[in-house]
Amino acid sequence: MFALRTIHAMSQFCLIHGSTQNSDCWNLLVPELKSLGHQTIKVDLPTGRNISGMQYAQTIVRELDVVDEDIILVGHSVSGIFLPLVASLRQVHHLVYLASFIPKPGTSIVEQMFDESFDMFESSWAEAWVTATQMGKNLVEDDELALNFLFHDCTPEVAKWALSIRRLLHPEAALSEVFPLQNYPSKGSHSYVICTEDRTINSKWARRAAQEFLVVSQRFLNGEQSVSFALF
Repeated sequence: MFALRTIHAMSQFCLIHGSTQNSDCWNLLVPELKSLGHQTIKVDLPTGRNISGMQYAQTIVRELDVVDEDIILVGHSVSGIFLPLVASLRQVHHLVYLASFIPKPGTSIVEQMFDESFDMFESSWAEAWVTATQMGKNLVEDDELALNFLFHDCTPEVAKWALSIRRLLHPEAALSEVFPLQNYPSKGSHSYVICTEDRTINSKWARRAAQEFLVVSQRFLNGEQSVSFALF
């Protein structure tokens, strides 16, 4: 488990799911964290095409109202764009970008996607997305495509369970709006976890973007995009 065993004191983790599953995706990780003496909060994000990034961040902050101590925020996939927004609203200890998007101040995620200098996605995922769209399919809702791109590193039992808890977030407004912060908040440190077998986020882009936007060292994990399933 990516350096969790090096966190000696009890910590409070806030786990934020990505755009293709609900918060149950953390159910295999939570017992491991608890066995190490840590506490966890799982946030279930609302689904809505018109919800802004800051509105998502406010949802997360409300879930943390009962927590007094500093939080370690873990954002998976699309939820990476919400981490600095949460840090702008409340005190945090550490931000963990888990195989996630990294927002660039002054632009939107959609603009980053189409910027040729930022090959954000693996080419096979991008090509499959276009083909599936043309055929009226959805890569997440189609079982075969989801198993190939999202859950390919899971055991059959875990993959079957993972398919049962899929849920599309549809965060269109949050992806298309210009990132609302001019600079990353100074409070809290950052880590980026790169999944070397990810078939969606391009690991080369992740390395470059993490160093450029977050100025952090990176940790590598042998696993897929749905790493919360494949950690164990």
